[in-house]
Amino acid sequence: MDPRLLDLLRSAPSLDLYQISLATHQLISDPQRIIAIRSRLHPGARVMFFHHQAHTLAAGTVVAFRPTEVAIQDDATRKQWWLPYAAIAPDPQQHTHEPVMPLPARPTVNFQLGDTVGFTDKYLREHIGTVQRINGKTLSIDCDGVRWRVSPRLLRKIIDL
Repeated sequence: MDPRLLDLLRSAPSLDLYQISLATHQLISDPQRIIAIRSRLHPGARVMFFHHQAHTLAAGTVVAFRPTEVAIQDDATRKQWWLPYAAIAPDPQQHTHEPVMPLPARPTVNFQLGDTVGFTDKYLREHIGTVQRINGKTLSIDCDGVRWRVSPRLLRKIIDL
């Protein structure tokens, strides 16, 4: 950072610094900026990142992603840090795009009104019910008088023998 800019910031009133902080945070968390950086990263990519403890750029490897953060393993210490995307500079010497392998197609199961289906809720409880309504992205399932809206990807057909 330019030392003259740092000197100006040190002499700025606190209210001005707060307003700059808010504006900077908005710019850093702008989804378009995040997407632009994220599109050049993949697990295993070599990057430079701003090391918040040493206040310098350090080399690291991309480990994992979150919507607003990326996990970087520091090459020197082997520690892992969750950092905002703005703290990352993709290594210009490395190829920036890795070919993305398409996911295998999921087998499609067509459900009809009255089908008996099963699914597991977020608390890992099993539910069995009948299809009452087919919506655009979900199916309405009646399970013992309680109506659930469930994605067809989470449903299993139950076959009575």
